[in-house]
Amino acid sequence: MQGFQMKLLTRTAIYALFAILLISSWSQAGAQTPGFQPTVTGSAVPKRPVHIFYIDPVKGSMNGDGSSARPWSTLQAVWAAGLINGANKTTGAVHAGDLIYLMTGNHGSVGFYGTAAQNTDFISVAAAPGNKPVLNQLTVSNGSNWVFAGITFQNPSAIGRNYSLVEFDYVTNVVLRDSTIYSVPDVSQWTATDWSVSAAYCGVRCSGAGLTIRNNKISNILRGVLVYDGDNVVIDGNLVDCYADDGVDFSSSNTMITRNTITNHYGQLQDGNHGDGIQGWPSGAAPLYNILIDRNFVIASTNTYSFIPPVPTGINDDLIQGISIFDGSTTNLTATNNVICDSAYHGLSFYGLTNSVIANNTLVSQAPQYQSWVGVFANSLATPANVYVRNNIAPKFNLPATGVTDDCNISLNPNSYWSGVSSDFVVADPSTLFVKFVPATASFDFNLTTGSPAIGAGNPQYSPTVDILGRTRNLSRFDIGAYAYVGP
Repeated sequence: MQGFQMKLLTRTAIYALFAILLISSWSQAGAQTPGFQPTVTGSAVPKRPVHIFYIDPVKGSMNGDGSSARPWSTLQAVWAAGLINGANKTTGAVHAGDLIYLMTGNHGSVGFYGTAAQNTDFISVAAAPGNKPVLNQLTVSNGSNWVFAGITFQNPSAIGRNYSLVEFDYVTNVVLRDSTIYSVPDVSQWTATDWSVSAAYCGVRCSGAGLTIRNNKISNILRGVLVYDGDNVVIDGNLVDCYADDGVDFSSSNTMITRNTITNHYGQLQDGNHGDGIQGWPSGAAPLYNILIDRNFVIASTNTYSFIPPVPTGINDDLIQGISIFDGSTTNLTATNNVICDSAYHGLSFYGLTNSVIANNTLVSQAPQYQSWVGVFANSLATPANVYVRNNIAPKFNLPATGVTDDCNISLNPNSYWSGVSSDFVVADPSTLFVKFVPATASFDFNLTTGSPAIGAGNPQYSPTVDILGRTRNLSRFDIGAYAYVGP
């Protein structure tokens, strides 16, 4: 799992690393410790199903009983017939605690609304083993305790901009995992007009409490994941590939955005919007708080698609920013172990930030005319205070004179020395830092090469004890950047 060719972890590895993150991610603690100590769990875990039902669009019938021998026809038809009621057991056949297996075929568009969608325990809707069910669209509104797993969401006939393939509207305890989500499977022949009118507005658009969006593949879309209001949210292990706006947007507190891979930004829409790998903002006047952004990989282009060049031009919309929060104020944020290869100034940029940590991130610029920075800025709502910026590699740093502790950072810009701190230094040639660095072909491996000046030059205080791959860091020889050195 090297360079931009990072593959999604297996489910077992993701859960194991998630446990490591929860219990051992920080080397310092205490009442004044900056950053967010991760305790977010997302949704609860469903129990063993009480009953299992089957739905088969090819062989099923609404005259069946939902058994494996006599399955129902489609999920859309089953809901329309009132056969699902998770709030009580007086009506319907599928109740709280049950599992619905979907067989191969198209199950239509489904909207779970009303009291029947407010499950007292989880109802799981999952692909039956070895099957590939498809839904055109899914909406859950004001529902609770749902799991959706292993489903393909696509709708070639949908009109873009106002259309989300998965919509969770003010829900509680909802999980979407191991699913595939795209407007259409192949966009190689799309023009900018096709992107404007045919790409779905969002792969997953959601709000609520106890949301878990995990291990999904989302592609050929305008936005990947949008959490427009929420609390206790986990966005983990997803791949967002070939998108035209933002990879992940969030307006939620108590939120973990971890181990996501966000690749290949299509930048020819010319609609005036700037693209971001990950962007946050408050949904109201209250600040965002308790945010962990860890082990994400954001790259403008992997040189995979002919219509997304390996070196972005920087013209019009052909820009992608890394990870940012521009609006409102944010406190108790931790941004660690992220790799960002963007094509704009804002690599890691946070405005109105207090009591936070930005540590062990690796940034490079894919567009040579832009020098991506780690930046901390004041805005009308907050002045930076008690912010630690350390152990990062970036072309530039844009930090205030007060309110930020700045140490053990490496700049890649020989013309920019931003600090009087002796532990900050400049490395003009990135090839002396990394195993591979060939921007012209988007060929990168950001593991530290033998002899890299980043080895052992970091500060472990308030810094992550594991690296982007979950490898334990050597606290007595602490390295700079997202990758810990694993050589002799």
